[in-house]
This record gives sequence, C-alpha cells and structure tokens, in this order.
Amino acid sequence: MKKTIVIVTTMTLLFAALTACSQTDSSVSQGEVTLTESWNFSGGFYPIETLTVNTNHGPMHYMVNFYETLVNYEDGEIVPGLAESWDISGDGLVYTFHLRENVKFSDGSDFDAEAVKRNLEVIPGNLGSMKGSLGVVPKLLDEIVVIDPHTVEVRLTAPYYGALKDFTLQNPMAMVSPNALNEDGSPGKVFKTATFGTGPYMYEGKTDGTTYTFIKNPHYWGDEPEVERFYVKVIPDNDTKLLALRNGEVDILVGTRQMSYDRFNTMKNAGYGALISEGIASNTRYLSFNVSKTPFDDRSVRLAASHATDKEGIVQSIFAGIETKANSIFDPAMPYSNVELVPQKHDLEKAKSMLEQAGWIDMDGDAIREKDGVRLEGEIIYIKEDTMIDDLLMTVSGQWKELGMDIKPKGMEKMAYHAEIAKMDFDIAFYQTYGSAWDPHTLMTNMKPELRYGSPAAQGLALVEDGNELINRLNGMTEEAEIQEIYDFVLNEINDNANLIPISYTRELTIFNPEKIQNYTFNGQPADIEIAGIKLK
Repeated sequence: MKKTIVIVTTMTLLFAALTACSQTDSSVSQGEVTLTESWNFSGGFYPIETLTVNTNHGPMHYMVNFYETLVNYEDGEIVPGLAESWDISGDGLVYTFHLRENVKFSDGSDFDAEAVKRNLEVIPGNLGSMKGSLGVVPKLLDEIVVIDPHTVEVRLTAPYYGALKDFTLQNPMAMVSPNALNEDGSPGKVFKTATFGTGPYMYEGKTDGTTYTFIKNPHYWGDEPEVERFYVKVIPDNDTKLLALRNGEVDILVGTRQMSYDRFNTMKNAGYGALISEGIASNTRYLSFNVSKTPFDDRSVRLAASHATDKEGIVQSIFAGIETKANSIFDPAMPYSNVELVPQKHDLEKAKSMLEQAGWIDMDGDAIREKDGVRLEGEIIYIKEDTMIDDLLMTVSGQWKELGMDIKPKGMEKMAYHAEIAKMDFDIAFYQTYGSAWDPHTLMTNMKPELRYGSPAAQGLALVEDGNELINRLNGMTEEAEIQEIYDFVLNEINDNANLIPISYTRELTIFNPEKIQNYTFNGQPADIEIAGIKLK
C-alpha cells in the first residue's frame, strides 16, 4: 500500500512538473514569433544597400528593427525619431537636429552628436556611384558641425526641398555605432555577425544557415515591444512559406513578395489573420519606353500601347482587386502629386486607329504591324522574382498582341536587368517607384535625362530639351507654388507622351496565425517588417 502511494505521489509530482514545464515553454513560445524570408542574411546587417555594397537583400526589410533615423515618415508627415526636434534655416542650407538624450547603440556605446557626425560623413563614400540616387542629401552634404553633445548642424551646399524627407530613409540615413566602422569609414566585417543600431532589436549572432535569431536590444530607449525574440527562417518558395504558416512552423508573413493576392485571399477565407496596408500606396508599377529606340521613339506607338492596356482588368484579374489602377506615376495622395491629368483610357479601337493613321499597317497578314520595313516588336525586360509580375507582363503582351504589337516579356536577374538599363539596350522596362518614403522626391530627381543609363524613370523627361536643368531648379526651390508648377509640368509631360505607363498602385499584405497574434500594424514604409508592430494574444 505504501509502495502504491509512493508511486502515485511520484507520478503526480512528475505530471505536475511536466505540466509546469509545458506551461513555461508555452509562455516563452508566446513571447516569440517566427517569420520567413526568401534570402539568407549572409550579406550582413549594414543598412546601406547599393549595387556593389551589401547587395544581399535578406535584411533589407528588417533593418527598421535594428536601426533608426533622425526623423521618421509616418502617414505623410515627418515626425521625431532620434532627433526630438529640428530647425531649418531660412535659406534651406542648415538643418539643426536636437537629439534625444540617454540613447545607446546595441553595443552599449553612446548615441550623440559625434556619432551623427561620423555617420553622415561616411555615407557619401559608402554609397559610391549611387550617391544621389538614394536621396539627394548625400550629394549635398557640406559640413557636419557638433554644437554640443546633443545638437548637430548639417550644412548643405544647396537647398533641397526634399531634404527632411531624405533624412527619414533607412537606406542610407540609418545611424550605426561608429565602433563598427573601419578607420576609412567603410563598414567593418563585424556587420556580418551583429547589428549596431539603436532600434528595439539586435541580432543574437545565432544561425544554422537557414534560421536567424534576434533578441531585444537591452539598451533600447523607447517603449518595450511585446515580442521578446524572433526568428527568420529562409524559405525561398512562396507556396512552401504558406505551408509553413499552416503547420505552425511560421507565425506571420509580411509583404507582397511573400505571397500572391490569390493565396492571400485563400488564407483569409481559411480564418487566418489577414490585413492590407492603407493610406498612401507603397509603390507604382510602371512600364518605361526607351524613347531613343525604334519603334518606341514614335509617340503614336506609345500612346496606342497605353490605350490598349486594360489596367482595370489587370488589377482585378492579376491583383485580385487589392491594387488599384494608376493614372499617374505617383499616388495623388503624395506631396505635390494631386495633379489634374487627362488619362489614356482603355480603348482598343482608338489605339488601332492611332497606329493606322501613323502608318503602322499589317502588310503581310501575320497580325504584326509594320512601317517602312520596321516591325512593331520588341521585349519588356523585368526582374524575375515574382510570379504575379510574370502573369502581369504576359497579360500586357496579350493585350498588345490584339493591337498588332509583338512584345515578349523577358525575365532577368537583378544585376543583369540593371546592366541592360545602364547600356540603354532595352525596348521597354518594367519597374516600380522606390516607395512612399522616397517618393515623389527621389524618383523626380532620377527622371533627369542624364540618368537614363541607370534609371528607367529617366525616360519620363528624355524628350524635354532642358530636362536636366528643370530638375536641378526644382531641387533647389523653396517656394511651394514653384515646386507645384514643376510637378504639374512633369506629370503632364509623362501622361501626354506616354513615355512611362503607370499600371497600378501597390499595397502590402500580411497574414498571420490568429491563435498567436492578435494584430499587426504597418509602419510608415509598409514593405518594412516591423516586429514592434506585432501585438500578441
């Protein structure tokens, strides 16, 4: 009897211990989330990404968790970041930032005016040939002056109407610990295995090559986020990502690059948490014609192609009605972008008539139009990484085939794509604007015709004789009415000549396990994955 009592007691205690252990594990698990990404993080965690520096895309959308900027962009407004306030001189040449006190980098070093000075001084060099492409300010930096430990003056060589917005850009304006920089200002090798920012999280340094572990930054100055620790698993295939979400291996997916709209709706209908970003569009998808190349140097061809493009059909069939058709290269909700335009409405018969009047006729009965021995044919080049874009461009190709144009999509790797743009050896390029944090200022700057060897957007002003001077004058303007006048001209120029054909305004998506996650809040740049935006059950 005593032996039985001992056994029962032992089993009861063991069960209680296991239950307690299970509850503890569950509690820990509830403070953790697992995400997924297509790329690994072998490129490291330096926040500046260019075509030659830190070209690995893995951490790009996660940098907001580790690094911060002096000011932030939220809901169309500039708000405090690492700077509590700022002053701008009347001539627009001096920006004085008043920094938060008692802020440290994740390596324990102080964030102060000297750290800001060091960061800003090395950014232009680390951008290299892309200086001026990721915001104009790096090209205008003149002198960084430390006034006191928590006040720094940034002096520019010329005024720039978009300067304050440039300071919100993670790439390239995020603040890193100077301890992680080499003596010449280049990023140290330590960025391969650690993060060095002031944000709420830091890389723990643990990975098996497929899963990376991140923990709270013990020095973080702001409100403590709910998630204690997060993991990022490398899963290249999007369907496999959804399977991982279904089986509990992954808790949340963020971003349209992680899922198609059809898959999003399927998961939503299956009871998963599903959210669409609101407010200003993330990007504008667009087509850029090489207007210096036959037959696309013919305005009639470009206008006919624009009229033959059924944007509404595209957003409904390819983008499930989540994206909306774009009549302008910029979402009208963006600064200076609410410009009155007469959009090229979908009208196939009108498009055919325009080509016939311009002399483009199917002479041999093969359904492809010709003029002066030149066939109406070519390629649309694009970066091949999203099956929705494959479908989009096949649809456009089909719509143009009805017009008598033989245009074939050609998917390419990113570096090969940019090499084609740099050589100006393309017919039509598919691309998208930089994103709501950069737009419209940065894209407008990159419309300068002299940048046509690097930017598809530069075709927008390629036919304007003084296009370079026009943008130079715009960037130095301080009067709102004058700035608006330039925007009115540029957006009408693009619309009336169809150098660029805007297709759709994008949104970002997230789906998550509702048993573990209660809600997710998109930040000011919805493509970013902000772990602090996750609210747990």
